Amino acid sequence: MEIAFDAIGIEIKNETAFNALAEDVGKRGEVSRLPRKSGILHGRCLKFGEGLEVWTVLYESGTGEVFYADCRPGFRARYAQTIAPWALTEFDEEGEAVIHGFIKDSRAEVLFALQNLTEIGTHIFERNSLRVGLCGLAYRAEVLKKAEQPFWKSYDEIAPNVIANENDWSLCGKIIAFNALCNPFSGSDLYWLYLDLGELNLEVLVSRRALQVKDLQIGAYVKAEVWLQGHILNETALLSAYEGIDWSYRTVDFWKKFKRNN
Repeated sequence: MEIAFDAIGIEIKNETAFNALAEDVGKRGEVSRLPRKSGILHGRCLKFGEGLEVWTVLYESGTGEVFYADCRPGFRARYAQTIAPWALTEFDEEGEAVIHGFIKDSRAEVLFALQNLTEIGTHIFERNSLRVGLCGLAYRAEVLKKAEQPFWKSYDEIAPNVIANENDWSLCGKIIAFNALCNPFSGSDLYWLYLDLGELNLEVLVSRRALQVKDLQIGAYVKAEVWLQGHILNETALLSAYEGIDWSYRTVDFWKKFKRNN
């Protein structure tokens, strides 16, 4: 199974490197836990700064056996979105959970890997809607030479004969904003992109090696294949979050409020 570690600036050359990373995260990551019917999930989150992180999940069975269930890259999105309706599917022994739903008041469908299940607990799932941060970690991306029709499609729609993760998506969108990042753990350079996909706006993280600096500009179009992941925002995160500039809101609309009719 392909996992987009390159998108957060970590190169995994082989299984030995993967296991070494999982062990390091297990030792140094922030601890969280969630009791389940079949056992206990132990989460470990190693944060590198800039929103970059790696998660491991250990599964403890009812008999007390503990083993690594999953290790995956992560990024804490800068913008929040509301998902409604939604459905959660858990794979406890694999240490995985996915959420399938729609961006509220739209037809934009999303299915993403939920990173912080062990961090937030279960009470939040009593709600009809969820506030989440979504970011696609890019396997591949390219800046297009000319504008193309934006799209957002599950990868199996694009390549039905290819076995992919269920949260793999293919997209094309216009750059609304972008920023250069550096993973302080590996020293790798990355780009954070904020894209208008037509149906929704989405953050995408991509290795700088995949894109040339001269190609990036506001208004350029990007195609990418991404592993969609996200975090549910609890009350503390919502109160402390800064979502940045609302690029869909025009300055002229603000000043119209102060226009006086003579």
